[in-house]
Amino acid sequence: MQAGLDRIFHARSVALIGLSSDAKKMTGAPLAILQQTGFAGAIYPVNPRHAEIGGVRTYARVADLPATPDVALIMLPAAACAQAVRDCAARGITACVIPSSGFEETDAGAADAAALKQAALETGMAVVGPNCEGLWSVRARVLLTFGSAARRSVLHHAPIAILSQSGAMAGAIARHLQNDGVGCAYMVSVGNETALTIADYFAWMIAQDDVRVVALFIEGLRDGARLLHLIERATAHGIRVVALKSGNTAAGMQAAASHTGKIASPFAIYRDLLARAGAVQVECLTDLIAAAEVLAFAPLPARRGEQGGVSVFSIPGGTRAMTADHLEANTVPLATFTRATVAALTAALPEFGGVENPTDLTGQVLSHPGLFDQCLGVIARDAHTEALIVQVANRGPRDILERIALLGAIAHETNVPVVATFLGDALPAGDRTALRAQGVLCARDPAEAARMLGWLYRARDAQHRSPPEPRAAMQTLAAPASWPDTARWLGAAGVAQPRWIILSAQQSAAEACAALPALTFPLAVKALPEHAEHKTELGLLALNVASPAQVEHEAARIRSALGMADAGVLVQEMAGQGVEVLLAAVRNPDFGPVLALGLGGIAIELFGDVAWLALPTNEAAVRDAISRLRLATMLAGFRGRPAADLDALVRSTVAFGDAFIATRPMPAEFEINPLIVLPAGQGVLAVDALIQP
Repeated sequence: MQAGLDRIFHARSVALIGLSSDAKKMTGAPLAILQQTGFAGAIYPVNPRHAEIGGVRTYARVADLPATPDVALIMLPAAACAQAVRDCAARGITACVIPSSGFEETDAGAADAAALKQAALETGMAVVGPNCEGLWSVRARVLLTFGSAARRSVLHHAPIAILSQSGAMAGAIARHLQNDGVGCAYMVSVGNETALTIADYFAWMIAQDDVRVVALFIEGLRDGARLLHLIERATAHGIRVVALKSGNTAAGMQAAASHTGKIASPFAIYRDLLARAGAVQVECLTDLIAAAEVLAFAPLPARRGEQGGVSVFSIPGGTRAMTADHLEANTVPLATFTRATVAALTAALPEFGGVENPTDLTGQVLSHPGLFDQCLGVIARDAHTEALIVQVANRGPRDILERIALLGAIAHETNVPVVATFLGDALPAGDRTALRAQGVLCARDPAEAARMLGWLYRARDAQHRSPPEPRAAMQTLAAPASWPDTARWLGAAGVAQPRWIILSAQQSAAEACAALPALTFPLAVKALPEHAEHKTELGLLALNVASPAQVEHEAARIRSALGMADAGVLVQEMAGQGVEVLLAAVRNPDFGPVLALGLGGIAIELFGDVAWLALPTNEAAVRDAISRLRLATMLAGFRGRPAADLDALVRSTVAFGDAFIATRPMPAEFEINPLIVLPAGQGVLAVDALIQP
């Protein structure tokens, strides 16, 4: 398929199957677009009703073409597309683009989608779409699309690839990047992904010499695990990935499913897994466009130690607190100036100026020749400056445009991100292009500047994340079917449980008393996990049971509540004081096996304090995930409680994940809730477990 994509994006000849003679129609636009945007290769329209279209000779059938084109654009009804693919393959064509709709996204299109997929499999055809807006390859001038965004005579080439599961969104991103003079290298509207998935295009994009940033618009994934792996690989090689995920609410998920034929997974899983893989995530289309530009043209912040961060050259004092607030909200650090920087600014500025970061340089820097340049140089060259904000006042655009050469020289010398920030002003595209060429980004206000720097800091952190060390896979484990099976499974995974027995309905009081001395009171008495999922709400759990007689009484009550007179009842030692943690593994339809970790007990439903990790995971990833949760505060020792055994929790979490992916058949879900994390040095205990086959 990678060879097929090579032929598409580097095509030197194109067949337009089903081309209309009316250039205003969707099926007529592609020829006009190829001609307008400067495609220099051969174009072969296929339409039996016309001898020529748009001044180009047409052919009645694919078999009649005088040469084998590199790619075919098939613009036929859904029912005819599978046969068209076979006709193309018979002519030697190995790649095609199908913008036609009426496939998986409709109730009636399932059969046509299946036929198209089968044709692609049998012929080895690389099929883009269907139900898509096509693609752009800017350097090769291959724009196979009907989209209005491509109707332009000037194309700007930039190291940005756009991959979108929405055709309109793909076109919008490319349109704005082109209109702003930024440009892009590739755009693909992936459509229904009947044959090729978004991961296939991503794998091709990150191998190209003209791609530095990949911008993703995602509704739902079919091979999410592969895409995560590719994002990790791209990030490790210096390619930056920015992603916008839609379909994050119940209503949004329903809309995404009706639009693409996919069902999206909960947003929290996407958020955590994409972030861990290295993707910079944004929340809206305008940020996706802006982040693509920022990540394509700005260097990543330098790493200048604990005192490193953003240095702020600010003329108005009123933006100081605002800038600091926005930087903190985007988890961007402020630099601590060196003594030499503070001394130099103090000597240069009036007493009423502010020389600590963020600065208040006052209008004096505009009134005294050379003072602006002097102070800017001092701040930019501070040993702790990792990035630079230049905040100007109400004549800001003029002040910045007069100093393009100075700002460019500082950006080149320091090799840190430089952001010129205004008081609500937006420079024309031409001025922004001139500044961008000098390595200077423009923001309308401090909030936008902080957001830009937040993207760069996240990309920096992702690029410097250590790759996981490979580990040997566990031996295959049998899926548990009962509590004794579960206990053995947990033992194999290295997760301990409190001592327990199962009290049968046939045991007399005397027999029960004889069995219980193996356990230390007080005890917990509860229904077996295979008999009930939620015990507390159903009254199927009794804690701190103090005597054998009370055990027998609670067991009888639980059997009555279950309506199962012969049910065994689980009797466990109480686990003792500790932090309750939820540890669960899920077979996710988009990503495969994933792991959830967070506050346990009823707190999981109350706070939703959960982090998600792709499996297999490692100790570094687990520690990082915990550090971002409220759980971290509890584990550290909250309100005088002893610190919990974090190391044991981390080890058990990794082992639990390894055991889950080694289980055959793999359960749909395996949940330990709660896992009690005992004080430091005492380990963890799995109190309850639930398995969904």
